[in-house]
Amino acid sequence: MQHRQDRRRFRALGSQILKNASKNVTNKEKKERIQKEDGKAFETFNIETDVTYLNPKYTLSKQRANVMTGNGLLKVFELNPSEGGPSFIGRWDGGSRDPGKTERYDLDIDIYRVSREEKRRFNKGEPGYSGHHTTRVESERGYKYQVSLCTPDEKIFEGTVCFNLHRKIGVSDQISVRDRATVVVTRG
Repeated sequence: MQHRQDRRRFRALGSQILKNASKNVTNKEKKERIQKEDGKAFETFNIETDVTYLNPKYTLSKQRANVMTGNGLLKVFELNPSEGGPSFIGRWDGGSRDPGKTERYDLDIDIYRVSREEKRRFNKGEPGYSGHHTTRVESERGYKYQVSLCTPDEKIFEGTVCFNLHRKIGVSDQISVRDRATVVVTRG
């Protein structure tokens, strides 16, 4: 019992340290970091979905391209209910660009219009929920992922999503020229 309490305290302390570290970054610094052309993806294009199953209560977005928003969200597709129920956004997750961090190549699905607890269960893939994490599959073109979205109430979507990424890398260069002149005076 004591061991479990120690683990909880340790996790809480780690979370607090991360929160405090993120508070030290201003909104301006965060936006600059998001917009920095450091090789990350800024656009998805040539988006193609191969639908195996689509719940009749839902519509699938038909965008062929998406641009990263000012807060760093890079959508790939959306699923929206025609009536009540959760909505879903498939987004590119390239991971952290911080030094020492490993770049990721993930298509993650987020659930919206639900309680915080239901969002947590979906993200953790608890019984009845699936789809937050997708599975990358082989593709001759771009990135391709197998997507299977379910809630305890119903199956939402099954299929593959394939797309390309537009990455940007900023380059700066500096040129300096040095020269030395020697003067020789000849009298004569």
